[in-house]
Amino acid sequence: MMPPDLQAAWDRVQGKLLFPTGSRTHPYYISTPCWIQSSAGIRALYLLCHTLNRLGFEAYITHNPHGSFHAPWTNPELKAPMLQKHHAEEHFQRGLTPILLYTEVVSGNPLQAPVVARWVMNFPGLLGGDTGYDPTELCFGYCRELAGAAGHPDQVLHMPTVDTRIFYPSDETRERKGCSFFAAKYQTVHGGELLPITKDCVEITRQLPDSPTTAEVADLLRRSEVFYTYENTALATEAVLCGCPAVFLPNPHLTEIIARNELGPEGYAWGAEPAELERAQATLAQGAINYLKTYEIFHQQLQNFIDITQTRAAATPYAAMLKMDSWPYLPPPRKPWYVNQPYRTWKEIRRSGRKLKRWFSRRFGQGEVSRKPR
Repeated sequence: MMPPDLQAAWDRVQGKLLFPTGSRTHPYYISTPCWIQSSAGIRALYLLCHTLNRLGFEAYITHNPHGSFHAPWTNPELKAPMLQKHHAEEHFQRGLTPILLYTEVVSGNPLQAPVVARWVMNFPGLLGGDTGYDPTELCFGYCRELAGAAGHPDQVLHMPTVDTRIFYPSDETRERKGCSFFAAKYQTVHGGELLPITKDCVEITRQLPDSPTTAEVADLLRRSEVFYTYENTALATEAVLCGCPAVFLPNPHLTEIIARNELGPEGYAWGAEPAELERAQATLAQGAINYLKTYEIFHQQLQNFIDITQTRAAATPYAAMLKMDSWPYLPPPRKPWYVNQPYRTWKEIRRSGRKLKRWFSRRFGQGEVSRKPR
């Protein structure tokens, strides 16, 4: 039995130990394309990985075939490491059942993971993937509408993905001129035709040689009088944060606004009627406030996501490793030349130093260094 004062000091320090806790939390493998800054969906996946790692969980990125192989594998600014074979082998040996997170564009369970979580970021089947999901999958919607479409209206994980250091309102004295619009998937995936209202507007494109950078998009939105979009996109939220009303142009592929419940109607217009546009213009400030509130809501939803997925993984045995066609190879950092040398005496170290000096002299043309007798 410890004395009371020693017991109190002992208890206080337990939460501040520098040694690993040895916790058996189950790892997360997040299936995603390569890093693309302009894609809000991809940003959300990498930010989720980063956030889970910061909270003390193990989370890794594993690439699916839907991304560009010319893009960077990951973002070095985020704590989102690539899953490698030795990671998976270690988890298998320790009996830690992984939780594999797919989005709605991935069909089935290609990696044959024992526990599958599905993050539905758009309406099922709209951009590919299945229209329904296996009953054993843990489905979460990016917003309440998508969670309902996936059959789990209470399992929402709405992550704020807009960088408010880049997208912010302009000086009120700055004059706004013209308009801008976005119609990437509307044109390339669905083959839609542009409406006359966007004929004289500046088109915002992505992943093209002349596409604007993120900073250039923010500057354009701070200069535009109105932003039009033919599809659901985070650019609408970025426009509102830059003080520019966002107008959704209804079409057969855009029948409702995603995240209306989380972001509210303020700052956004459904259709280009003058009264609707005027209402959106007058409520821009509240629209920005609504977005900033989502940070608090996200952390509550994230805890629910963690509780549900960890509980399922704890109850699921890890019988067989993942079925990966190929594992990414990231070479380990090279050790200094002297680390693996079995030196036993100071004489051997000096002799090696003389050999290295002669090699440098021959390599860089400083002449032969005479050998001293041993």
